[in-house]
Amino acid sequence: MTDTPEAPGDGPPRARPAALRWLEAAELTAGVALLAMIFALMLTQALQRHLPVSGWVWTGELARLGLVWLSFSLVGYLLGRDEHITLKLIDFAPQAWLRRGVWIAANLVVAAVCAAFVAEAVELVFGGSPMTTPALGIPTAWVYVIPLVGLVLAALRAAANAFLAGPPHAAEALPADTGEGAR
Repeated sequence: MTDTPEAPGDGPPRARPAALRWLEAAELTAGVALLAMIFALMLTQALQRHLPVSGWVWTGELARLGLVWLSFSLVGYLLGRDEHITLKLIDFAPQAWLRRGVWIAANLVVAAVCAAFVAEAVELVFGGSPMTTPALGIPTAWVYVIPLVGLVLAALRAAANAFLAGPPHAAEALPADTGEGAR
């Protein structure tokens, strides 16, 4: 038992609402579909090099776009589940208020950066550029729709993390050195 009162984010994790679980499932399904598409396109490209047929240029272009789309479509999912790349040094701080403060500040910074990216993505999508991709002829405005949606979801997830969810549970203290480690 500890003598310090628990902070709001230190209790057991709250169940996520059903709508959020559906959104996470949709994001994850989109990510899996994009990963499968990239794999199939790269396999097609590899097979084309060894067959006596002319290659399809569009497979490489779509695979590259798919990689960008994969990155942006999963950013909200990873942020919402706290599975993105982070430094977890502050999780070892004994003060719950410090962990909570850093968690809120970090999520607010992420939300602000995502909101700035959303503003730029909106300009790219609705700017009316006449450009198209070289091989497939896809209008570039369409190419930027998936990153726009991913960034909007990431900004919303970061804001929700800052105001609704608490920080991840404090990491257990590092095990004490028993002297039986490296000899």
